[in-house]
Amino acid sequence: MPRSSKEKSAETRAEIIESAYRLFIERGYSATSLRDISQQAGVPVGAIYTHFPNKEEIWKEVILAKHPYHEIFPLLGSAEGDTIDEVVRSAARALVRELLKRRDLLNLMFIEIVEFNARHIPDLFHNILPEVAALREIFQGKRGRLRNIPMPVLARSFAGLFFSYYITGIMMAKVDQDPINDETLSQFVDLYLYGILADDDPSRLRRPHPAEAA
Repeated sequence: MPRSSKEKSAETRAEIIESAYRLFIERGYSATSLRDISQQAGVPVGAIYTHFPNKEEIWKEVILAKHPYHEIFPLLGSAEGDTIDEVVRSAARALVRELLKRRDLLNLMFIEIVEFNARHIPDLFHNILPEVAALREIFQGKRGRLRNIPMPVLARSFAGLFFSYYITGIMMAKVDQDPINDETLSQFVDLYLYGILADDDPSRLRRPHPAEAA
């Protein structure tokens, strides 16, 4: 059956995004022109303007489409354990395994931060938040008690745990021959769950948040 014009348009748009993604990762954003993208996609430059008003709009679609949250956060539902501690560790192992398959993440994030001063991150986080919101659901019925932390803060800290582990591991690879391993990940999770203070440190007794003390 012949493809409809709508299907052809969707395929062209997807090919533009895929071609731009490959070029951005290989060359960088600034060094990639619309003509480069059109040649890579096999379409006229005019066809690009049919779908996107400018190169930045292509980038926005690239980072939303290619950010690995599509693959990693659905894994939260498969985290196993009887306690919150065990669930977090199970989720950490699963999510990091997927992140390690996506070595392009560092390029994506550096382009966004350096070229755009992170102005597209709010849109990205808006898309990620519903995925991370499942975090409270997987804790339901597990042994352990969560502090009364607002969902956006819990989501940011949880996502930050994995991305910081991944990104710093990649950056430290030339200093430490094995910066990404099970022992290091376990220590990251320990820090996330219990902080950096020793168990017997008097200041570990948490002072109430001003909102809680009111």
